[in-house]
Amino acid sequence: MPMPMPTTAMSSSCPVDVVLSLRRQKTARLLRTMRPYHVLPALSHSWGSAPAYMSLLRRPDGLTVLDVSEDGGTDRLEQRVRVLSTISSVVVLAPRDVDVVATLRAGAVNVLPRDTPPRELAGRIVAERRWIDLSSRRQRLRAPSRSRPQVVPHQASQQVLLELLSLPSREWCCHDLGLLLGTAGEPVSKRALQARVMRLNGRLAPYGVSVDAVHRWGRTRYTGMREAVPYEVPPEQSPLRL
Repeated sequence: MPMPMPTTAMSSSCPVDVVLSLRRQKTARLLRTMRPYHVLPALSHSWGSAPAYMSLLRRPDGLTVLDVSEDGGTDRLEQRVRVLSTISSVVVLAPRDVDVVATLRAGAVNVLPRDTPPRELAGRIVAERRWIDLSSRRQRLRAPSRSRPQVVPHQASQQVLLELLSLPSREWCCHDLGLLLGTAGEPVSKRALQARVMRLNGRLAPYGVSVDAVHRWGRTRYTGMREAVPYEVPPEQSPLRL
């Protein structure tokens, strides 16, 4: 069995905060292979996992490994990377035929082949962690929102939604937000997302704020928080009752 690579990160925690997977069975094999090197967490999370997103939102310099297996899952990869890189630095593990340049342009800090030798893969991940620790480029995303209420929604999914909408330097298109909050196989629909926002507004109402939403040309853009006003549903689009 190969010996672990000596790193300063190993003394406290592994360099990677979260592993997100589009195929968890495939990722489980990867985690077992990489276990001797102590660079990945013991468990992965499915795409859209509320606990994983909350963990990243609470870390000023989070590092996520997005594992894309060979048997599919590369559809919408660039869009997934773009929305995920809003809340974390992203290293993508993908098949060799993936468009590396396009994935890097979408926001990945690195794109590595899944069949990279384990020791080399561990070394590259440690190098990314070191670079992130030396950089303060993500600190701007952690500035407190001016109207962020100190409220804890009942459901983890609602808490994640509140944290995402409270990021002061990010506006969300309904399609991007639906992709981030959905599963690997299916994004959250516009109607379901509107229903979530309406429930969140119900929780925010006692604090005098609501989600700021702009409806235009068939799309909804969420721009943060504002003083409470009735949430307007786009014409001919009634939210689902969930």
